[in-house]
Amino acid sequence: MSEQVHIIGGGITGLFLAYHHTKRGDRVTLYEEADKLGGVIGTKIVNEGLVELAANGVLLTDEMKSMLDDIGLSPVYPNQAAKRRYFFTNQKLSRLPISIFTGIRLIITVLFKKIKFNKDQNFETWACQMFGNSVTKNIIEPAIGGVYGTRLDSLQAESIFSKWEGTGTKTILQELKKNKSKTYGTVSFPQGMGDLVSHLVQYLEPKIEIKTKFSKANLETILKWKGKIRFSTSLKNLIPILGDHIEPNEVPNLLSITTITRFGKNHLTKKPCFGVLFGKNEGIRALGVLSNSDIFPGRAIDGLHSETWIYPSAAKTGDSITWESILEEDRKLITKIEDSPKAVYVTSWNGVFPAYDRKLFLFNQKLDSLETQWLSEGINIRFFGNYRKGIGLRSLFESTSGE
Repeated sequence: MSEQVHIIGGGITGLFLAYHHTKRGDRVTLYEEADKLGGVIGTKIVNEGLVELAANGVLLTDEMKSMLDDIGLSPVYPNQAAKRRYFFTNQKLSRLPISIFTGIRLIITVLFKKIKFNKDQNFETWACQMFGNSVTKNIIEPAIGGVYGTRLDSLQAESIFSKWEGTGTKTILQELKKNKSKTYGTVSFPQGMGDLVSHLVQYLEPKIEIKTKFSKANLETILKWKGKIRFSTSLKNLIPILGDHIEPNEVPNLLSITTITRFGKNHLTKKPCFGVLFGKNEGIRALGVLSNSDIFPGRAIDGLHSETWIYPSAAKTGDSITWESILEEDRKLITKIEDSPKAVYVTSWNGVFPAYDRKLFLFNQKLDSLETQWLSEGINIRFFGNYRKGIGLRSLFESTSGE
């Protein structure tokens, strides 16, 4: 039966929600404060190639394939070289930065050790206890830090692995199998991730009502709307809307991230690769770097090489230092040579990403209780976004499809 659905927030989460409800035949109104849709996801076309403003790809699943067929968008698959990934630990690049003995211990841990979360431990302490210091320092710290935009001591395992049971009854392998769905690897699109936004918008425009430049309505007004209400705004924008429904001490921590896309003649590594993740205390201020033109074709022109470096806001310690100089200092530590770029493009996002720590875990519990409370009063409200059911576009797509 067709229902009225109000979606507040026209970023990628809101577009995914609108798509799924449209497929069900619902009547959808999408509200966006800005004058365009897509949120942080987008692609800038510059003289040297493509600059991604946020995500550079998405994990392809069968469900995602079906959506791409619907909106008339063909994926671009990664080059073979993208299978090669590096860690920078102990001042050197390595594809496997742990010993064979430590690797065997890691396999045994995944197979047999039961997962138990501790709410009083940050992710770094928990991981050292779970996997050992070497695996934590050389693999988990670079990998998790690069994805979640900060270091492990600012994160919590219970928040990151919220779909896992963490009660000491299941192994990591059992949890991985439970949550596993078939994927075809990371893909992008001919004109970058902006293609995904533009094709979704073109598909939705004749099917739904879209209200851009929508002035923020207060929550009490929204609660009176007829039909389902779905919040898909960023956490930064959601907090003021909730107002006194959230206590000051319940407000979650937000992260600010800067991405820097660099075009130059020389590669960062001797062999083409997906990118490099950086360990803690290695003298590198970046969390990671993606070798864009090694991953996907058409990311750079005229033989240039494209890289995107990811930085936490704390990497820039004052106004006298530039992001470009920070990047070049980091790059020199790896390549050992001076190498001037052809062009550099900086994109900074202030408070857009959630910190996956204890406060976020408790905040999501509060949102769950608010959803239940309002539903008991006949008001069907749900919250969606990168702070709810996992980070990444695949998680957003799957969480919005299952609502």
